Amino acid sequence: MIDILKESLKYLFISTIISTLFAPIMIGLLYKFNQVSGIKKTKLGSRDGTNSIFMRIMKSTQTNGTPNMGGILIWIIVPLVTYFFTPMFPALRPLLIGFLLFGFWGLIDVAVFTNGFKNNQRIKALQETFEWRLGKLVITILLNIGIMYLLYSTGSFNTLTIGSFISLSVTPAILILAAIISQFAIYSGELTDGLDGLMVGIFTIIVASMAVLLIVQQQYAFLPFLAITLGVLIVDLYFNIPPARFWNGGPGAMPLAFSLFFIGLVTNNLLPYFLMSAVTWVIMGSSAIQILSMKFFKKRIFKIAPIHHHFQAVGWPQYKITMRFWLFTLFACILGIYVGLI
Repeated sequence: MIDILKESLKYLFISTIISTLFAPIMIGLLYKFNQVSGIKKTKLGSRDGTNSIFMRIMKSTQTNGTPNMGGILIWIIVPLVTYFFTPMFPALRPLLIGFLLFGFWGLIDVAVFTNGFKNNQRIKALQETFEWRLGKLVITILLNIGIMYLLYSTGSFNTLTIGSFISLSVTPAILILAAIISQFAIYSGELTDGLDGLMVGIFTIIVASMAVLLIVQQQYAFLPFLAITLGVLIVDLYFNIPPARFWNGGPGAMPLAFSLFFIGLVTNNLLPYFLMSAVTWVIMGSSAIQILSMKFFKKRIFKIAPIHHHFQAVGWPQYKITMRFWLFTLFACILGIYVGLI
């Protein structure tokens, strides 16, 4: 155990150093190619009203111009260091493929649909519609099915185990179910990236907690990957502390959320994973409730969704929301570690 811990810490230091060198270069390139936020007043798709509340709580007059694809730091450095420095094993390959794939999907989403059409009110309104979001969901679930099939073909995922009371042989139906849950995990991570430091702080706590759980369980295979991820997140959080030098967006949030679900699935730690990431699922749930309520009942449940923006709208400052969500995540992670040891 001591040897794998030393090795993992070495990888953490390597990823931290590389990220420290890469981050300023990336920020400069994002400014150079105008990959920055540009929140403007738009109609809310098929719903009445505009995004004026969102513009107010996000202080768009001050924050417009902030680079919004800083998650490239995570998307590039984590798989790069993992591939060149750590031993490869069967389950790691589909993890890295999925990490790169969903990071690329997040890159396209931000670079094309967010930044590319920031001045097109019609396209911006379309992206707020239920139908647009449903279409994206279907496409990404299909991508997840492909990743789950790759995992199954390695022989690393033959049974679905939840705690000590559910153990099922993997069938095509279970692969599809795992793919659907994986996509919702990805979506929950993406929605969490809404305030300075919120997503990165939450995932830093979850990654560290998952590493602790695997160490205690003597499951060491994914420790190098988690250590590398933690090193990158430390640097990312440094630049993401308010006022953020960049926002992460899909290129960082989506692969992070995917990889944690993937590791929980492969190591038979799904229940601890769901507890550790509970805050992100609450955030996604609040968004889903708002979308469905507006679609079918024309009524708002929250002033604005996801729920962290609701707290902003009722007057909570960003730092209070962020730090309290960090604390809830820390408690949930301690609970997750406890459940993982039962």
